[in-house]
Amino acid sequence: MNTYNLMAKVSFIDIANSIPAAFYTFTWSSAFDIVIAAFFIYVLLVFIKQTQSYFIFNTIAVLLVVSYFAQLFNLSLTIRLFQPILTFFLVIFVIVFQREIRRFFRWFTLSRQTLSRTAANLSSEISGIIVHAVQDMAKLKMGALIVLSGDYPLDDTIEGGFALDGKISSPLILSIFDHTTPGHDGAMIIEGKRIKRFGVHLPLAEDFKGFATMGTRHRAAIGISERTDSLAVVVSEERGTISVSEGGKIRLLQNAGELDDVIKKFLKENGEDDMDTPNIWKYMLLHNFYLKVIAIGAAIILWFALVV
Repeated sequence: MNTYNLMAKVSFIDIANSIPAAFYTFTWSSAFDIVIAAFFIYVLLVFIKQTQSYFIFNTIAVLLVVSYFAQLFNLSLTIRLFQPILTFFLVIFVIVFQREIRRFFRWFTLSRQTLSRTAANLSSEISGIIVHAVQDMAKLKMGALIVLSGDYPLDDTIEGGFALDGKISSPLILSIFDHTTPGHDGAMIIEGKRIKRFGVHLPLAEDFKGFATMGTRHRAAIGISERTDSLAVVVSEERGTISVSEGGKIRLLQNAGELDDVIKKFLKENGEDDMDTPNIWKYMLLHNFYLKVIAIGAAIILWFALVV
């Protein structure tokens, strides 16, 4: 048996032998210590679930395992390398997930009623304006391409166009897509409550064989939804039909009611304040049983590994 295997065997034997002794030293303060640790682990798990950032869990688990074994076997080089890597990971985490972090903590401070009312009012107002304008353009067979941005930034995907940053309104949308204006052939970009740009050039769909009867606007709508999490609304200049593209797929809508539902759903899913959950404390107490079990188990394991 080599030295490394011998060290590992001895270390795990020591840990196993320390477990019975730990129960004799276990006090109310130890239990309280575990509960506090479990709570913070549970909050982290809820954050991962709410933001769908499951790869964070895998990364954190790997970092913890590496850190533990580096300390256990006194791996000096690994310990020295691990500290800057962990710091780098935390900085990248904050940068990449700053929007999700802001929303999550806002969820802690605002009530369910406030969040729901804000999100519902915002989605209804914006959706109503867009639907009204799209209906008018469909009747007039005025071609249009409207892109509602999601979480993914569009700056690296779009080209050209004119900056606007104007309030969303039906007259403004109709005037932009009037065939006599210079930006009517491009796309309009909507971010939040504002029309950010118009006359924008979008990337075209790479595989467009199944949509040979559709025009360039439809291909551009598919292209932008393939590369980002945005929603694209298209009005056909030839047929006066309304289509939406999301996730690289396009579909023809039968009426304005469908469009209203699609836009409201999209705005709700991408809203700044809506976490789509009930009151925070009620949610934390009554839901996610399996997350609570994982959190308690992880806290107990960490207590034995780091404290005992």
